[in-house]
Amino acid sequence: LGSMWKSYAERLGSHFDVRQNVSLEELLMISNSKQLCLQRISIAEVPSLHQILVACGLDMKNRLGLSHWMPPNYPLEQMRNDAMEQEVYAVTVGDNLVATFMLEMKTTVPSSYIKYGNIVWQVSDVPAVYVHKLAVLPSMQGKGLGTWCMQSIEKLAIERGYYAVRLDGVKTHPKLLSFYKNRGYQQVGELIYNLDVWVDAIVFEKVLVFL
Repeated sequence: LGSMWKSYAERLGSHFDVRQNVSLEELLMISNSKQLCLQRISIAEVPSLHQILVACGLDMKNRLGLSHWMPPNYPLEQMRNDAMEQEVYAVTVGDNLVATFMLEMKTTVPSSYIKYGNIVWQVSDVPAVYVHKLAVLPSMQGKGLGTWCMQSIEKLAIERGYYAVRLDGVKTHPKLLSFYKNRGYQQVGELIYNLDVWVDAIVFEKVLVFL
């Protein structure tokens, strides 16, 4: 995978706008695989994925005034540290990196949800998958990639014996909240940070296996 990430990083450069005018359909046409591919990556390959978060951070800052993904609020080193405890995935079309997300496979609720959360889960004391940093390149958004990622996450969760998928979305991003609701995710609480850096969030859950 090393050459793929290097090639993509070189094309992307530092401006994050090289592929802004290339559609998903065009990528699929020029791709040898003709399809989306999901791959789990190593910590060494995290920098390429962090570039997607920065691109999305710039986009959210410009459109919505949100800065929680902007450097230095979520630096590369923090993502590397998170990747030591979470599974990091890349979504590609051919050799083009288009999306990423991180998964926390847990039998207990993560500490951040306990510390900052006011949550009533639909199912409690069950293994669950917690989704973090789902990001699609701005130029590729609105093409169904987010839905494809969520379907892939749910498939992974079921295959590995997890009962629910859980995640959160910032309160001031209504389009994102609607995205999760439209895919069957139920609002179960909120995260109240009372911090300048992090934005309060709505917590969602989708039960995959009922007890």
